[in-house]
Amino acid sequence: MCENPHNDYDFLAKFRTDFMNSIPVSSGLRRRFRLEWLFLLSVAVVLGLFAFWRSADLGTARLLTQSEQRLDSLMRGNAGWIQTIRDKFRTLSFALAQDEALRQYLMGNPAYGDAQALNRKFEQLAEDTGAPVLYLLDIHSQTLVSSNWQAPDSFVGNHYGFRPYFTKALEQGHAEYFALGTSSGKAGLYISRMVQGQDGKAVGVVVIKLVFDLLEKEWEGYGDRMFVSDPNGVILLSGEPDWRLHSLDQAAPEQLAQLRASRQFGSEALEPVGLRMSNSGNRASFWTLGQERFLHVQQAVMGSDWTLHAMAPMDAALRTQAFQSRLTVMGLLCAALVLAALGLQRSQQRRETQARQALLRDALEEAVESRTAQLQVARRRLEQEMQALQEARSRARDLREQLEQAEKLSFLGQVTAGVAHEINQPVAAIEVYADNTLRLLEQGQTETARQNLSRIQALTQRIGSITSQLCHYARKPQEQEGPVLVRSAVESAWQLLEHRARAQAVALEQEGMSEPVQVWALPVRLEQVLVNLLRNALDALEGRSQGRIRIEVMNETRHVRIVVSDNGPGLSAEIRQRLFTPFSSSRHQGLGLGLVISHDIVAALGGRLEEGPSRLGGATFHIVLRNADSKQDQGEG
Repeated sequence: MCENPHNDYDFLAKFRTDFMNSIPVSSGLRRRFRLEWLFLLSVAVVLGLFAFWRSADLGTARLLTQSEQRLDSLMRGNAGWIQTIRDKFRTLSFALAQDEALRQYLMGNPAYGDAQALNRKFEQLAEDTGAPVLYLLDIHSQTLVSSNWQAPDSFVGNHYGFRPYFTKALEQGHAEYFALGTSSGKAGLYISRMVQGQDGKAVGVVVIKLVFDLLEKEWEGYGDRMFVSDPNGVILLSGEPDWRLHSLDQAAPEQLAQLRASRQFGSEALEPVGLRMSNSGNRASFWTLGQERFLHVQQAVMGSDWTLHAMAPMDAALRTQAFQSRLTVMGLLCAALVLAALGLQRSQQRRETQARQALLRDALEEAVESRTAQLQVARRRLEQEMQALQEARSRARDLREQLEQAEKLSFLGQVTAGVAHEINQPVAAIEVYADNTLRLLEQGQTETARQNLSRIQALTQRIGSITSQLCHYARKPQEQEGPVLVRSAVESAWQLLEHRARAQAVALEQEGMSEPVQVWALPVRLEQVLVNLLRNALDALEGRSQGRIRIEVMNETRHVRIVVSDNGPGLSAEIRQRLFTPFSSSRHQGLGLGLVISHDIVAALGGRLEEGPSRLGGATFHIVLRNADSKQDQGEG
């Protein structure tokens, strides 16, 4: 295998240290070094004096950059929090619009509950989610259900057809509208969604009102000022209570006049707060409020038309920063004079090191070439081992497929006697019908002879069906995965075991087979799994009276669950612990490979095979596979 790479680093480091310590450095190099550094030191002093005068501007730029980065970070966090809150209640409105009880109630079906039960449900939802109020409107805009149904200002019975969130929800399916509440007098965001009946037509609208009191309360404690504005320049949320439902100075007067006329914000005058933009940059700008300057940044709130603003007061900070910058430069100039001597010595050492490194390079290249040759040998050896490992995995896969085929052929050998009995009966009947047909033809009874020939044809088809199923089950699967009808797979598997079930007087019960449910699988693979589970069930029922096997098919939209149960003795705790372990079997003559192979087949098909709770008192196994109808819908969409 590959050698430890740290050994190479240790080798090179030791070689480098020993070689460099053995190289002398001339005194001429040291004198040249001192002259160069005296010149550089003079230049550094001149540049330092210049930096003293420019330090205020540099400090100001640095302060602005730091303040801008801090405001950006603050903005991203708050914008993400606002988006999270809105997404949470959008999801809740969508879930309520899909609620079958609400839909049936709006359609006038009393079996799904009454208004009082839905009022309590909305009240509990509002308490759990923190929403101020949730309510349900019918198609005529009347409030039928509300979470504040017990409050003095209950919405129940009120009409809100004049609200845009109602009309837009009916037109577009959903809407969001920030406005002042007509009952509470408190501003908030209304999220509405249309409820559709079974015919796809609107039967009502569900509405959630949000307020951001906690967020605004947190903003009040910030040293910076945070607020949210809409596209019209109206401040909707703010850490400054006096700014709420006021406007920015750049808001268009005609837009504000329209908002006042629409009564969206009640009787609020939407007066400007007095913020003025002095100058702007690529990312930030200076705004003034009175005589004080603020650094202003803004960011759009994803998923909405809101804009989040943050402002940091800058006047005092700029004065302090200018003083600190000049003081810092003075200190740096003094420190530079002290450090110059130390720098001279350290630079001399670096020059000496560079001289040694020049001599070291050739020797080091030689050592690296030698080590590289060793690593190439190790790499070739590793490639050979990897190739051997891949070949071993390929052989293991082939052996596993052969083992699966051997398991199937072993089972076919077990059912051969029963199948022979199944075939002997129709063969004997065919012989009798053929003899009778000859006599009937001699007697001229052609109609009766035709009936006998029809019976012979039906019996021949039955023999062909049995032998075809045996050949189909015995061959190796070559087809690709695709939709497989569950009912067809169950019938094919049971046909191989039906003679044994009759011999043991075992009854088969089926549920959920009337629907044409399809799974995404290989037909032969699925039949092999079903045969293994049914054979295990028949083994468990051998020697027991009134044996029953039950097959249930449950359509779970994205998946299909096939449940095979029996009323046998069930699985012991010891067998359950090593259920899918090779060579673990509860039968004396079993190899313990059937469940292992079945588990691997189902896993390869993208599903899972599980042992579940008892359905009939015995063992129960669940085959969970992808729903072929759901997979095709996703592919087409």
